[in-house]
Amino acid sequence: MKKVVVLTIALCLSASMFSQRNDNNEYWNTWQYKAKDGMQQKFEEAAAKKTNMFNTSPETAIVTYRFIDGPNAGSYMRIEARKSPSDYDKDRSAEGNYWRDNVSKYIANNGGQVRWQLLNGGTINYDPENPAPPAKYVKMITFNVKADGVRAFRRWMYRASKVIEKRGNKNPRMLFRLESGGNRNQFVLALPYESHKRTDPPRENENTWREDYDELFGWGTFEEDGKNIDASLEFWGEQVETLQMVPEMSTKI
Repeated sequence: MKKVVVLTIALCLSASMFSQRNDNNEYWNTWQYKAKDGMQQKFEEAAAKKTNMFNTSPETAIVTYRFIDGPNAGSYMRIEARKSPSDYDKDRSAEGNYWRDNVSKYIANNGGQVRWQLLNGGTINYDPENPAPPAKYVKMITFNVKADGVRAFRRWMYRASKVIEKRGNKNPRMLFRLESGGNRNQFVLALPYESHKRTDPPRENENTWREDYDELFGWGTFEEDGKNIDASLEFWGEQVETLQMVPEMSTKI
């Protein structure tokens, strides 16, 4: 009887969580793949063909990036952007079956789908109503945050974005939290750019970064928040990787 009661409570909580999901949230999907040895070209060709068959509109678009450094160098990440909760109710079995039958045979490692929520607090210079084309490069910084450190981490990321805005930086900065498919306390900061060489002129600011932070949020907050975010991360908590777009495997819009 006790087990039945526990199961009933769990199901009720689960239903409540899904029913209260904010329909205005924006989600992004990622898949990470590593091709079998000697099969990289065949994988790219098969994935490109699938993209041209199933991902030809803004609603179904997929962008593919290749890791160019770090332990994942040579692996691929495929990204679907700007999804709403209702998008996950759509039947995409034909697309999935095609991938299974025609592409997966070239894959050595498949990380599975991961769903990310775009966080407004920490994201700047991004307009979902008028999105920029996919960037040639993305610097991806992955943070693994302690369960009791999420508030301190998000406070720093939000405040840092406001300082960056104040100092006139116009480059996109997008913060995501893992929603489903892994550790819920994993965050990714994505920094898209077009060239490794700096193209914008250096900006002159009257204050230092620290002075602007304290001016916005109170004297001493830079030091306090800096200590708190350092303490919020797991000891393996930060990984930086660079990705380069693969146009042939991406939707052409």
